[in-house]
Amino acid sequence: MVLQKIPQHYDSRLSKEVARIALKEIPVVVSYYTNEANTHSVVHSHSYHELVYNVSGSDVLYSLDGSQFTLRKGDVIFLPSEHFHSGVFNVSDNHSVRLVVQIDDAMWKKAQERTRISWSDEPLLIESGTVARWDLRGLFERMAQTAYVPKDAQALIYESQVTELQLLINQFVEENKASAFKAKNDITTRVMKYLQQHYTDATLTVDMVADYACVSRAHLSRVFKAYTKESVHEYLTNLRMHHCRQMIADGNSILDSSIASGFSDYSSFVKTFKKLFGMTPQEFRKKLLEEIQRNAR
Repeated sequence: MVLQKIPQHYDSRLSKEVARIALKEIPVVVSYYTNEANTHSVVHSHSYHELVYNVSGSDVLYSLDGSQFTLRKGDVIFLPSEHFHSGVFNVSDNHSVRLVVQIDDAMWKKAQERTRISWSDEPLLIESGTVARWDLRGLFERMAQTAYVPKDAQALIYESQVTELQLLINQFVEENKASAFKAKNDITTRVMKYLQQHYTDATLTVDMVADYACVSRAHLSRVFKAYTKESVHEYLTNLRMHHCRQMIADGNSILDSSIASGFSDYSSFVKTFKKLFGMTPQEFRKKLLEEIQRNAR
């Protein structure tokens, strides 16, 4: 079999919706992501499990569940499914190149039944030395090639590769060579969970969130920004946008989607959408439909 090039995305804001479409075809998707102009991602979650290998360029700062993880060159981070997270890609340089592996939850659980791992719901950051020792990058690249083998062998190979991956990471955990390397703040953790539960409420304000956390608005703003690199308002807006994009992708009207996601001012919503994603909601829906049509061919 001739080795195939791994797909590459440049300054892509690949949406959760499009990524889910890709995983309908095969249970493991491997791609390179390069960021220069788009220096950060909005807060989002996935139905699949994700591993990110920092190939070159900047350190990457991930915010997840009120914690910060710094992904340096050669490190790998494991991001469990359905955990809200965001990334900053220009921490130490003006560009970032990452190898990203997305694994379908059903495939992950099937392998988990064999490995009996206990860490699958916890984020993990694995240092570059350990990553190199077990050649995780090589495993990721082999996973990318499996997409091109005959379909009758593909599922079995993927299951074997995901099983191997889980066993290797489990070895890292048992040897205490995989650790969180994270900074955490209890106020930020509580507030993030509160926002994730109530972001569709259009009446929700930063003052209300500060009252819930029993701190002043000024103190909340300082602490939250320090641990997430976003303001409370930005984080809330990103959650709403994430929900809104999913509703649009599911076929709902743009107006209904914006209202159901907590946006009370439609014109302000459209301006914010374009600022975040570089396109209007109408253009996003058109692009998504084109992406669906291409994947259906």
